[in-house]
Amino acid sequence: MELLIILAMGLVLVFMLGYTLWPLVSGVLFLALMFAIVCEVFFVIAGLMWLLARRKNAKYLGLSDDDGPASFAYYEIDGEEYRNIFPTDVFMRRFLYRKEEVHVRLLRMRKHSYVFDRVTTLVIGLGLPAFAVIIVLLLAFVG
Repeated sequence: MELLIILAMGLVLVFMLGYTLWPLVSGVLFLALMFAIVCEVFFVIAGLMWLLARRKNAKYLGLSDDDGPASFAYYEIDGEEYRNIFPTDVFMRRFLYRKEEVHVRLLRMRKHSYVFDRVTTLVIGLGLPAFAVIIVLLLAFVG
């Protein structure tokens, strides 16, 4: 509540000094545009990694809370344990992760291995076009 009062007082002060609201709004839109571009680059890189990964059969081992504030899904592939690349969603965990054998994509690089399960595939598939649309809309207002 105090934050809203401070914000309102700041806006009144800005108007009293003769400034308009548009520079403030355009600055916030510009920051949102930069954030959307960074997110789009992240999803492009994740999508390229997904394309390079090979399809494998895996056994879902469960979720681990030992990774800090986020939980990750773990899979067994060819006798080795791998962690999913993205943290899990708190909502709908029992619907998204099944105990039977599943198909995942595994990308092995020099020291790291990345597993893409169906949830990760869905996130990448939705994130790429969503942030592209957001960038186009923000460019219409900022540009």
